[in-house]
Amino acid sequence: MFCRNNVQQISISDPLLNMSNYLQEILEKSWAHTFQQYIFPNINEDRFAVLYSDNHASRPNSPLM
Repeated sequence: MFCRNNVQQISISDPLLNMSNYLQEILEKSWAHTFQQYIFPNINEDRFAVLYSDNHASRPNSPLM
């Protein structure tokens, strides 16, 4: 089952919330922060809808971020 994800929401168990300020600053200065901010939101998830079956009971897709 494919579900469109319109919201980039952080879960309450996200490891980023438990990181020290020092590690958060390192992460924000790395390529990963830029990738999460600019690349992930521009991925067209609708292209992958054909990979999910509506005929069988299955878990829906989860958002990239």
